[in-house]
Amino acid sequence: MVPKSQQNGADVERSYAGMLERVSMAGIAASIVAYLLYVLHIVPSSVPVHEIAANWHLGAGELAERGLVVEGWSWIAGLPASDTLSLASIGLLTMTPVACLAAASVSFLLRRDYAYALIAFLQIVVLLVAVSGVFTS
Repeated sequence: MVPKSQQNGADVERSYAGMLERVSMAGIAASIVAYLLYVLHIVPSSVPVHEIAANWHLGAGELAERGLVVEGWSWIAGLPASDTLSLASIGLLTMTPVACLAAASVSFLLRRDYAYALIAFLQIVVLLVAVSGVFTS
């Protein structure tokens, strides 16, 4: 017999919401820390501030040609520069749906609701493939 709290999906909603809260708070905290490291010059930046200001008018393509920004996943090589840490903290926030869907998938599996677990898993796969850049030119 399935407990009444699980019959209406409240357990799935609680697991999703709990993960949403934890990952969101971690992402916000990481963003604040990265910002402070950047502003207080505790960790050096990959691009000096005067170069950022001097090239503010340029588009992303021109910045990449000059070697001031990187494309795709090559930003990871710039860690632990403070400006790259800021980018990584934003990346953590963008992965929030994946973490929430993973938590919901576990709840679905615990309920033996395999159809919804499969749907949630497939959503995770689609999001990860989209993030990976497999289909970009």
